[in-house]
Amino acid sequence: MTVRLSLFLTLVAVAPAFAQPAKQPAPVAKQAPVDDMVAFEKDLDALFVSGGLTADEAAARAGKVSPTVQRKVAEVEATIAQAEQVELARVPQIGGKASYTRNSYLAPIVFGPTSIPFLQNYYLAEASLNVPLSDYVWRYPKLVDAAHLALEVAKTTRSSAIVGAGQDGRLAYYEWLRSRLQVLIAQRQLAQVQATLGQVRALAEVQRLSRADLLRVESQEAQAEQTVDQLKNLSELREEQLRLLIGAKEEPMSIGEDIRKDLTATAPGSLDEAMQHAMSHRLDLRVLDQGIAAKDKQRQAEQANKVPKLSAYAVADYANPNTRVFPQEEKYTFTWSAGVQLTWTLNDALIATTTEHRLQAENDEIRADRENLLRGTKIEILAAQQAVQLAQHALATSQKGLVAAEEGYRVRKELLAADRATAVELVDAETDLTRARITALNARVDLRVALAQLTHALGDDTGAAR
Repeated sequence: MTVRLSLFLTLVAVAPAFAQPAKQPAPVAKQAPVDDMVAFEKDLDALFVSGGLTADEAAARAGKVSPTVQRKVAEVEATIAQAEQVELARVPQIGGKASYTRNSYLAPIVFGPTSIPFLQNYYLAEASLNVPLSDYVWRYPKLVDAAHLALEVAKTTRSSAIVGAGQDGRLAYYEWLRSRLQVLIAQRQLAQVQATLGQVRALAEVQRLSRADLLRVESQEAQAEQTVDQLKNLSELREEQLRLLIGAKEEPMSIGEDIRKDLTATAPGSLDEAMQHAMSHRLDLRVLDQGIAAKDKQRQAEQANKVPKLSAYAVADYANPNTRVFPQEEKYTFTWSAGVQLTWTLNDALIATTTEHRLQAENDEIRADRENLLRGTKIEILAAQQAVQLAQHALATSQKGLVAAEEGYRVRKELLAADRATAVELVDAETDLTRARITALNARVDLRVALAQLTHALGDDTGAAR
């Protein structure tokens, strides 16, 4: 905006210098200068290249190479692993053990003629099975649902990051396009100032203009040159920003979206209707809704730790000697056992209470974030709707100004041919026409930016992320 204001002030400052006619018509001023507007149109045609980069392409490429998106992809993979881990918790606890034990020597117990020895070598192969019956009914279903919701949160967050990166790429594209237009217009303006300076010098040589007027136009030429340099630097900066966002590196960059083409913007509905549309389409809102549901499931699962747990178990032993055989014999014997048990631990119940409280607090945080996002979305939609309306009005106004400037230039050209106007007056009309073209082109870029912001605020740019 600062650069455009500087360029505008430069044009306004140059115009008064052009508007001072010579005291007497000089022969050098009777010939019309070269029609710079034709060259300007050719430069515009050359700026917009068929097959060049468009805003949609920039948005798509930005979504693919964004480091933020890549991080979200990694988070999705981590969440998938966590969900699989929760699924595995439903598998019954199956274990096995094999051991060898060497005991110190103990004298056998003697009962008259019978003695019971204490064996020193013990061999054991054991298999066990534990099934948490109550967790299957109460705890595991809620944990699995929470894990699936967490996975949906991660996937939706990734899609939201793609949309956000695409929006950044789209806006960066339009700013780069605007900077390229500013450079082109500044170069055209410099050419006009230089052409006028040649005529002013010719008039000054025949003493039709003062040296002060000549110095003033020369100063305007220096200012125009400085403006061109500043806008070129800005254009290089905007291009580098766009390259980083879309991963362009060293490939040539050309503009493929001709902003001179008209856009049709639908009439905005009421703010409440727009909010309802955004609530059903915006991915960042969906992320928070899914996060709230996931926290609720986790909190419900923790309640299972407050009550006794019912589980079934089974153990199979193949031991030498088997401790269930009396008297002990130095041989392998197979035995098994099975049963059910009801357990309750005070510490688990206390920890579950604090964990449930923490999850509820985290859920309240997400709900507060959602309310803030809803408020921000409402303001964002309203601002975007107003920006679209203002851009449409500015475009209509700039078109009227452009028509008036073109007509003024045409009339000045005819008057010059009839020796009823000077070349300086024609150049002044050219300056007004160039300024009108600047305003008209900027209005077209502003409209595209406003429409992109409104589309993003409504959540209608989520299609590319699915």
